[in-house]
Amino acid sequence: MAESRYEEPAPAPVFVDQSGLRSRLLRRFGWPVSVVGAILAAAMGGSLIGMQSDAPAMEIPPKPSYLPAKGPLAPSLL
Repeated sequence: MAESRYEEPAPAPVFVDQSGLRSRLLRRFGWPVSVVGAILAAAMGGSLIGMQSDAPAMEIPPKPSYLPAKGPLAPSLL
């Protein structure tokens, strides 16, 4: 049985950023986004920890009493 000596070459990478421009760009935009996220997280944590909740309880109005219909109901037309 004859074997083929032909081997398929490895596929070339689709994208290689040798200049490092993409990583610099991501770092440049990542820092401000992470700072804003940290500020929002600190504000949320401070509001949960530092405040006393003295809000009044919600009063739910009572349901109106059920009054049965007087006489037979008319059939609905759908």
